[in-house]
Formats: sequence, structure tokens, C-alpha cells
Amino acid sequence: MRRINVIGSLNVDLVSTVKRVPQAGETISATGFSTNCGGKGANQAVATSRLADQTTVSFVGAVGNDEFGRKLRDGINKEGVNVDNVVVREELSSGVAVILVEESGENRIIISAGANAAVTPAAIPGHLFAPNTAPDLIILQLEIPLETVLHVISLASAATPPVPVLFNPAPAVTLPNHIYPLVHTLVVNESEASILSGISLSVNGDELESKAMEAIGWFIKMGGNNIVITLGEHGAVYHDSVLKQSAKIPAKSVNVVDTTSAGDTFVGALAVHIAQNDSFRLSEAVEFAVTAAAWTVQRRGTWDAMPRRSEL
Repeated sequence: MRRINVIGSLNVDLVSTVKRVPQAGETISATGFSTNCGGKGANQAVATSRLADQTTVSFVGAVGNDEFGRKLRDGINKEGVNVDNVVVREELSSGVAVILVEESGENRIIISAGANAAVTPAAIPGHLFAPNTAPDLIILQLEIPLETVLHVISLASAATPPVPVLFNPAPAVTLPNHIYPLVHTLVVNESEASILSGISLSVNGDELESKAMEAIGWFIKMGGNNIVITLGEHGAVYHDSVLKQSAKIPAKSVNVVDTTSAGDTFVGALAVHIAQNDSFRLSEAVEFAVTAAAWTVQRRGTWDAMPRRSEL
């Protein structure tokens, strides 16, 4: 039985669907509204659990002692995620994300961290880095304090044997350069790649692949290992550190309804393939992740849109 541990955020998503986002000072009417469980950490845990086979998925995080917190903790637990290390913080509210989804499927997200800010280095259990209890893979994002993320990456790298970390630095902030060699697999989208590397990926489709490869070159220069840059409707590019090979995996041609969960589904699928295959090829992992994300964008919602392994 393989083990994957997600350390990250839990948010309740307040989702409004709109024809277009409002301009500054403008009020518009939504065409729909829903309340869903979410947060990048929770989303990636659920995606991982749904796609995993013979693998346990556990979570480290925090929620408030409120209705949202109970909904979040119970929600991921019902999806098969172990919540023994999801702490209830009496003095804090649970995290909330306000999401606007346009008819085109594009989305914009505003996050209030709440109890997620309490996931400090002291909250990380030591068994994650011990030889007999460490997971096969740790998944990290940046909706918990950066200090905690850097702490986990450092401890995982220094463990005996090292614990592989799949790091999705979202929302992106500038990272210390010494972190890149310590990460097993780095996964970023166009915006995150631009922020981290300083190389703009806001270009036309014909130029996008070459700019993405340029960004991959920057991450390699920083000492990065396996690197994946997702490009939405253009697929993904990657660098396999074992084969010393960089290439592109094209996107699937599907009817896009809602892109909200595409990135988190991609991360979950990538994590499953890495954790379940000792001698994995990154090209196969990215292909699996692209396929899973393509299923997700054809449906509305956050967890409701995420596929199960039997659907792929």
C-alpha cells in the first residue's frame, strides 16, 4: 500500500457564475451561485484519492470551529482522505475562497486564509520524515504559510531516505533559489512560471511553447529536477531529470465548461502516477494528468468535476 500526504489549505468556495466579471465600481447579476468544499490542498487531496489505486491519502491542515470547518473536515474524510492531522482551531474561522466563473469557463479567485494561516512549522508531525512512517510522496502548495512549506521541503530532503515532494507553488511568490534542488517535482501554470522565473509566458500560442521551454531552462539552471508547466488549452511541457529530456504533451480536445479544478486535478493525477510507480517516466505521468484534467473541465463545480479512476 502506497502513502501520499497532502499538507495544505482547506477552504469553503463561494462560487458565483457570471457572463463576465464586473469592471471597477460596477455591480452585475450572477447567473448562479453555489457553496462547495475546496482549497488547493483539499482539492488536490480529493483528486488524488479519487484517482489512486492501492494508496492511502492523508491530510495535514487546520479549520475553524465553525460550520464551514465541520463541512470541510467531514467532506474530505468522506472522499477517503485521512483527517487525523486536520486540527480544529477554536479561535479562528475556516478559510474561504470567493470564486467568479465566467461563461467562457475562465475563473478568478479571492482567498481569505483563516485557519490555514495556523498551519505553522510546529504543526507538522514528525512521523512524515521518519523511515518507517514517511509517505511515498508529500504534496505542497502555497495557501499555507511559506515558512511552513520551506520547512517541510527542507525536512523531507534531509530525511533518510529523502521523502519526495511534489510542489505546486500556487499562488506564486518569489522563492529562495536553494529550494529548487530539494523538490522532486515542481508543477506550475503559465502565470506561476512567469512570476518565479521572470520569463513572461503572456504570448501568442505559437510562441508559448518556446517561452515555456525557456522557463524550464531557468528552473533547471536553479537546480530544479522534474519540472512541469501546464499551458491550459495548449497542454503541458515538462523536463524529466532522469532522462534529461524536455518535451510537450498536447491537450485533449474537449468542450470546456469550467476550469476551476483543472490545475488541482492535474496535480492529483501526477502525484498518483509518481507515487505508484518506482521507475516512473514523467512523460507518462504528465499524459495521465492531462487526461484527468480534460475530464474535469467538461463539468461544473470543484469536487463534483473531478474524475474517478474508473472514468479515465
